[in-house]
Amino acid sequence: MSVAAVITAAGLGSRMGSTLPKGLVAVAGRPLVAHALDRVTPLASFVVVTAVEDRIPEFVHVVGGRADVVAGSDTRQASVRAGLEALVAAGIGGDDVILVHDAARAFMPTDAMRRAVAAVERGADVAVPVVPVVDTLVTAPSDDAYGAAVDRDQFRAVQTPQVFRASALIAAHAAAVRDGVEATDDAELARRIGLRIVATEGHPWGFKVTHAGDLALAAHIAGQQ
Repeated sequence: MSVAAVITAAGLGSRMGSTLPKGLVAVAGRPLVAHALDRVTPLASFVVVTAVEDRIPEFVHVVGGRADVVAGSDTRQASVRAGLEALVAAGIGGDDVILVHDAARAFMPTDAMRRAVAAVERGADVAVPVVPVVDTLVTAPSDDAYGAAVDRDQFRAVQTPQVFRASALIAAHAAAVRDGVEATDDAELARRIGLRIVATEGHPWGFKVTHAGDLALAAHIAGQQ
């Protein structure tokens, strides 16, 4: 059984005011995608990074031979599919394990990833790291409405890497293409075809670097590891 990974890094950094693709935004002197690779490569023997097409040479330089780089797409789902196709071409399939990770969650600790991999190795089709929701949640029937509070103990925030049996991820994406379905993440594609998904313990450091203010926290975490 092989363990492989797709790291999506084709997103833009516009929400943090950067002209760079988000995966190339530097934290503690190194691009986010490099930090993500630091944490994925102890588990995965083969990694594919999906990159902004016209910046591929820069990504190739940054990954330094630790991963293959392929062109991503305008949507995350299509970018994952491009990475998946590269893994399949390299011989990944069947009961092999695939991590689908985001460069924007570059600081997810390897131990949290390992828990999700172990859940798939024990028999789950998909394992998703999650963390408790700490904010009060209310319904919002319209932009200016303040609705009723909901029980946050019933909710969890989803992180990556989402971990799949290779055959499950291949089937989920094939069904999505066949049916013309778009989803916000790969676990939802798996859910719609009835695959077994389990939750595993995530980690606060697996937050998504989205806005400029997130870079200070990311730099602090980088200094702790």
